[in-house]
Amino acid sequence: MDWKKIKKIDGHMHLLPPESLKLKKQYEPETWGHADVEEFLDIMKEYNVEKSIVVPINEGGTYYWDANKTNEWLGNLMKNYPNKFIAFADVLSSGGYFYDMGPWWLEKAVKEYGLRGIKLHPSNLGIYIDSLDMVPVIRKAADLNIPIMIHSYPSGYQQYDLCEPARIQNITKMFPDATFIISHMGGHRWIDALGGCEYVDISTFLPELVNLYGIEQANRVLRNFGVDRLIFATDYPQVRFCKTENIYERYCDILNQMDFTEEEAEKIAYKNIEKVLSIKNSK
Repeated sequence: MDWKKIKKIDGHMHLLPPESLKLKKQYEPETWGHADVEEFLDIMKEYNVEKSIVVPINEGGTYYWDANKTNEWLGNLMKNYPNKFIAFADVLSSGGYFYDMGPWWLEKAVKEYGLRGIKLHPSNLGIYIDSLDMVPVIRKAADLNIPIMIHSYPSGYQQYDLCEPARIQNITKMFPDATFIISHMGGHRWIDALGGCEYVDISTFLPELVNLYGIEQANRVLRNFGVDRLIFATDYPQVRFCKTENIYERYCDILNQMDFTEEEAEKIAYKNIEKVLSIKNSK
């Protein structure tokens, strides 16, 4: 199985609107400066990435300080490239207004802009994932029948981990009718993500996992999650232990050394995320 040639859907990556991209090219040129739509389309072609899921990070300094404006831009991205990009909705922390604004932003994003899921980044929102503050927006996502992607990787600047897998399990138990995707495999707490965290994407953490344990043990870790739960994803343009220009080459090289059959690789590469999003005959 050649992972460079196999059809793929990148289930978790980032692109930026022009205003933000201009600043990132100046101040973070080696990473976020590459979050350029046209540049990324060339990468998709080279690595047979047929579609990509573009997700925000719940942080206005990187996108817009108005979640509705970010969602509108993401919706236009989907309209301009209907066969290439699928986008998830943004929300921002607004103090006590999060209860009201989160569900409102989300419903408008789905019904008016055509977005297909929601991304929750508890660390950037400053809200524990199992806090009651999260309940209204997650309830709205479940009612809209869209997947909920949750960042799960500790942020070093916070005393407590707002998005650890154990907390995510608390919220998934509250919403058995919702579909959850746990990003980054839970990071270094991947063991806690093995049970009760439904789908997991392998974005950003896979190269680090290999650096920590080697290919064989990393292979076992992915096997423990099970091929029916794994979603191919990178977190482009910023991946730990990878230069931006080498992200896809590194991911393909790692996965080529693992023991997945062709059928299993296809599930990870695109079929699982197609199932989550009810995509049929993607082209």
